[in-house]
Amino acid sequence: MGINETLRVRGLQGLAGQNVEAIFVGLIDVICPPGGPIDEAIARQALMEAIGDQADAGSNDFDTLTPAQLKEFFLDFVVRSIEGRIISDIGAKGVVLPDNVNDVLVIQEQLHDFIAGCCHSHLATELDAIGTLTDRQLDAKINLIYEAAFSLIEEAGEEAE
Repeated sequence: MGINETLRVRGLQGLAGQNVEAIFVGLIDVICPPGGPIDEAIARQALMEAIGDQADAGSNDFDTLTPAQLKEFFLDFVVRSIEGRIISDIGAKGVVLPDNVNDVLVIQEQLHDFIAGCCHSHLATELDAIGTLTDRQLDAKINLIYEAAFSLIEEAGEEAE
């Protein structure tokens, strides 16, 4: 299924045929509108960072993006979304982290690597059939990765105490 067909299936045919940056920016307002709750703000930030990565890589024309590049973009967005949720929940749930900044940076790097690894191993193959995955199925997979990653942070915090 091509990008235009995927946009049509998702009700976003108005974005078809536009350049990659316009499509991604258009997706931000659809996926996570401004002024929404924290989770939407986290998703919005993650999507903007992933778009920035695409622009930095010189990907300006959607028609020239390969399926592998689109998959990598989506995985980058998911990784950043999960990281944002975890960082938000660290403050909200009172998870204790080490006092040493270097220790926190090591935990943050391990968290990123863990989330990226989980996303690539649990989602990458299924993204080949993204048109057949329901939003509910995709959300369930993302939530499982989030829960595993948050548990990792909780354990690291407990070890630091």
